Amino acid sequence: MDNNTRRPLTAASSPSQGKTPSKQTCIIICLAALTLANIIPNLGNQQLLNTNQYLRADDNSVAQQSNRPKLYDEEASLIAFGDGKKRIFPSWAVVTQCSLYHTDCPNHLEFDDYPFPLPPESQSQQDDESKGTVNEWIEEFIEEFDQRSDTSDNHLVGYEFPTKVDDATRQECINSTQSLSVEYQLDKILSKLVPLKDTYNMIAFSMTDETYAKDMLHEVYEMNNDIVGFEGAFFFVAMDSFTANMACEFGYPVVAMPENDDLKKQVQSTKVFMSKMLVERGQAFLFYEMDVWFVRSPLRMLQQHMHEYDFLCSTHQWNPGELNIGFYASLANQGTVNYFKDSLDIIEKNPLAHDQKIMHAVADDNTATLEKRPLEDHNNCAWCGHESVSFPAVRATNPIRVGRLDPHVVVSSVYPVPTEGTVAIHTLADAPLKGPFGKQIVAKELGVWYGWGKATSKAGYYHREGAFRRYLLLENGGTRGGQSFVQSKGYHDEGSFKQQIALLVTLAKATNRILVLPQVLGDFHAQPLWMYLDLQSIEALGIVYRETNFASNKKSWYSGTTPFASVTQMAVVESSNEVQLLTMDGGDVTAASSDRFPLSSFTTNDPLSAFVAVASAHPRVKESEALFVNLDHFKNSLSNNSAQVKKIRDKLAWCEWGVHGKSTLSATHLHPTDHCYGKGVK
Repeated sequence: MDNNTRRPLTAASSPSQGKTPSKQTCIIICLAALTLANIIPNLGNQQLLNTNQYLRADDNSVAQQSNRPKLYDEEASLIAFGDGKKRIFPSWAVVTQCSLYHTDCPNHLEFDDYPFPLPPESQSQQDDESKGTVNEWIEEFIEEFDQRSDTSDNHLVGYEFPTKVDDATRQECINSTQSLSVEYQLDKILSKLVPLKDTYNMIAFSMTDETYAKDMLHEVYEMNNDIVGFEGAFFFVAMDSFTANMACEFGYPVVAMPENDDLKKQVQSTKVFMSKMLVERGQAFLFYEMDVWFVRSPLRMLQQHMHEYDFLCSTHQWNPGELNIGFYASLANQGTVNYFKDSLDIIEKNPLAHDQKIMHAVADDNTATLEKRPLEDHNNCAWCGHESVSFPAVRATNPIRVGRLDPHVVVSSVYPVPTEGTVAIHTLADAPLKGPFGKQIVAKELGVWYGWGKATSKAGYYHREGAFRRYLLLENGGTRGGQSFVQSKGYHDEGSFKQQIALLVTLAKATNRILVLPQVLGDFHAQPLWMYLDLQSIEALGIVYRETNFASNKKSWYSGTTPFASVTQMAVVESSNEVQLLTMDGGDVTAASSDRFPLSSFTTNDPLSAFVAVASAHPRVKESEALFVNLDHFKNSLSNNSAQVKKIRDKLAWCEWGVHGKSTLSATHLHPTDHCYGKGVK
């Protein structure tokens, strides 16, 4: 029977139809079914699909990501960090083991004491030759920093983008997007794609404009090929010329829509319009929005369940009966043609309608028709749009079978809670078409950001090699790699806090390193820095940064067991009035080397400039992948008179709610709008 042939939905339908399961598999499925029957509430006629049937140990499909690193490999971590017996991690490793969300993490792991002050017998650079060298570093730092501070050049920590296509190919693509009709472009693209034969001959598409494309076009394309499983069967729908040109430049299949000043209206109609055109051409498909992040392939799920449904859609985490059209799959038949046509007609006739609500209402009408229940017109439907919308009930002549995914499978929420059965996370804001920054940063903190460059670049987002792996992290002793508001020194001192961050940004600029954003420890919670600092203001300085949970995400690690190939810790030790360094390779404390520089040996009276100069020019520091700096000595903002730091601080912008405005928010309750990107004040 053809994959697109519709079967009646009966109680005998089985996701594993056509296969003879093993006895062990039957036992597992039966036990899972008994468990689910007890814990999932009765939702009437709504059929919710969960993950238990397709996340199996014998899964040989794309869904099985065998090369994904384990969350925590205890044996390997012991070898990498400690002596293999005591389970002791270096103090800096707290950021590689404990994310923002893991407040209990330090209770379960043992960390070595903070290494400073170093023991008296460790090496001290006090001879005249060393003094001269250090002071040369300071002079070079001041001169070079003055030249570089006004530029956005930070090349060593930039990116190595995928290879571009040749000029002739690029121009042919651009000509198609500018001169051909949408219908002709689509037919041309479909002739080149290779549908997945074992998944109902499906293809996949996503749609985007410049705001998403400039940061996420490579991201989504590589994620589609590597995880989603539609390599060679995927295309973008471009909402503007920037996106179309960028896709053409890198050889990504693209269909360009005519540009429209009303982006909201265009987005609402385009999604349904493109779906209608595909099914009219007999093409089954999967659609997912650009802010849907996959942790495993949906292919197994589609293979097992699409024989039961014509249209399968995700739901909301807070309401398993409400469709979320950020992720849906459709077969191609007369029923789905009518479904998208009916939805599009209502959306176009009601400009204030919400496309998601309309598709939900039309789906409900189809279900009611299929079940021979009475239909009611949608009069003054308050939830159908931004204002009340009225339209007649859709009396479908070929009603479709609508499937609703369990809300833990594709997790669509402003506060997403992934589970072991989650296929994808759809990060939401409080309203459609909000800027992408909030959704992106939440996805990164959750660890679901794909991180392009895994196989195409030596300088991607997570995967980086050699000199491209240079990171700067804050390590004020005993603060989880963060900046504390509640210690006696700098207690609730907003000026001190801003000075510390300005110094950290200065160090990132001076050392040409990627800044890993520190945690902020407040009165009640550990929080990310982006709740307080407008990150657009550091982007303008040429600073490349990473999310707070970057170091605890194993996708960023040097290897499956080692976060960084080498680490240097650095601090000003007040008891000996020295700058002290401790360097180790691969977390091997026994092979660590140290240096000490008395502040009295510096010709400058500014210990801050001396500290930054050593961090920038010391040969061992320059070669270390990760530099952890303790800035506790500089918490007193009145004592920091570095002209270089002041120049940076004057350019930073901060969230208008100040350092206490959101102090009661926990990391697990961060909203994609809890930031001030592009809206900060100086």
